[in-house]
Amino acid sequence: MSSARQPVADPAWRTASALLEQHRRETPDKPAIVDVDRQVSMTFEQLAQAVDAIARQFLRHGVTRGTRVVLADCEAPDKLLLWLGAWRIGAIVCPLDVPFVGHETARKLLDTIRPKLVVLPADASTTVAADANVPVVRFASWTSPDHVPANPGDDTITLAGHSHDTQPHDMPPLPDGATISEAGDMASMCCTSGTTGIPKIVVYDHACYWLNGLDSIDLLGLRRDDRMLEYRSFDWYSAQILSFIPFLQLGSTLCVARRFSRSRFADWIRDQRITVCAGVPTVLNMLIEAPLDAPADSFASLRAMTCSTAPLSPVQWRRFEKLYGIRILNLYGSSEAGWMCGNRLQRRKIGTVGYPAAHVAFDIVDSEGVPCGPDVEGQVVVDGAKLALGVLQRDGSLLPIRGKPLFTRDIAARDAEGFVRMAARMDDLIIRGGVKIVPQEIEDVMRAHPQVQDVAALGVPDPLYGQETVCFVVAQAGTTPDRKALRAHCREHLPREKTPREVYVIAALPRSARGKILRDALRQQWWQIVNARPDLSEPECD
Repeated sequence: MSSARQPVADPAWRTASALLEQHRRETPDKPAIVDVDRQVSMTFEQLAQAVDAIARQFLRHGVTRGTRVVLADCEAPDKLLLWLGAWRIGAIVCPLDVPFVGHETARKLLDTIRPKLVVLPADASTTVAADANVPVVRFASWTSPDHVPANPGDDTITLAGHSHDTQPHDMPPLPDGATISEAGDMASMCCTSGTTGIPKIVVYDHACYWLNGLDSIDLLGLRRDDRMLEYRSFDWYSAQILSFIPFLQLGSTLCVARRFSRSRFADWIRDQRITVCAGVPTVLNMLIEAPLDAPADSFASLRAMTCSTAPLSPVQWRRFEKLYGIRILNLYGSSEAGWMCGNRLQRRKIGTVGYPAAHVAFDIVDSEGVPCGPDVEGQVVVDGAKLALGVLQRDGSLLPIRGKPLFTRDIAARDAEGFVRMAARMDDLIIRGGVKIVPQEIEDVMRAHPQVQDVAALGVPDPLYGQETVCFVVAQAGTTPDRKALRAHCREHLPREKTPREVYVIAALPRSARGKILRDALRQQWWQIVNARPDLSEPECD
């Protein structure tokens, strides 16, 4: 396996507590966390005080080094404070989005995690913790002091800006830095998106967070004076390692929103002087479909916007940069491996995910495990110390990930310059009469049509070829695409076997909360369509 360039000298791992103490000492009045929704902020001095206060409260509830704390339905920035409070005493953080995974699934996940404590917002209505017979404490948002009880009891955690200065003097002492945690200690247990079945619970140690944070700093060229905007959920590992960890490592300013807002996006960038912004293809597509009417200088401070989590079409990439003048850095990572590749500001190539990250051994291999040559497609395989520890099993055991090469099931090719072009997931490949077809190739051609806003290609059963290709298309606003004309467009640019057999125009593509196309849901739609209209099961004559 070929190894990526290694940095000359990595900074040694340090606890979150040590990093906060450094930033508190060096830049006490600098904004640390900014809530852009409510336009309030917290300095590093205030953050350090808040984290210590939360940690003491956790200790009173029996949370210690190595115990598991579930943060259920917590929104940023409260989640960040609670997370840091748990890490301050060496606890393991387990973020859980109950509405996303569903009540019954959440209960099963709690049975597997077996936490010491579940933390919920004061106004949360979920009963999942009670159903799982797990102790619960509640908290009120630090940005909403009106919601804090006058006399918080033992079942309430108070966050910064509230009453932590008046808490009882019998609070347990905090452990010193030497006894908090080590790089190899478990740091978190995070659920994957769970588009099919029960989500996996991926387990990370502090070492992989540290290395992935260093890679984020390298990929984005992050600096201490940066102001990063993150509007994705911190339940996502991507948001944790792209924004949260570099903020801790550098002492930069982290601006957070609870979710993306098209109407407020330009104001956020301008008013908060954002220098780097997180992104996903869904957001880019949204901003292309309905362009913002914003002053020309709205994005003057922004030097780059990332794009990850789901594939980014080269067509949309070019459209976005032309429309807004914002440079996109397309990245590639996974819950199991963290960042694997990325474009850099000074070295980018549209249509690729850049080249391998510094702290991962990266290769592309054929079906025999032999490294592929330039421009030859194969499976991505990675290895190294920043891979996740493993996946937590129902019986409490850990199914290891780290310690051996991870075969990702992602298909890619690397060109002579080292840039990696993603092709597809192995599960998404369409095999028509023995010909392997990558959906993205068809999607890129279809997306270039002026009447197409979004598209997904997938394979469906065919009695003759085994599989046949169909496309689901979302029309550009104000247009009514002709299905035959769209197929004719594909025939002009694709060989016959890759031309979609049928095109269906729908209102929107089904996507997960993380922007990934739910192809199984599309297959269900296809079954419903062909069963309702048998004539569509017959191919058109070419």
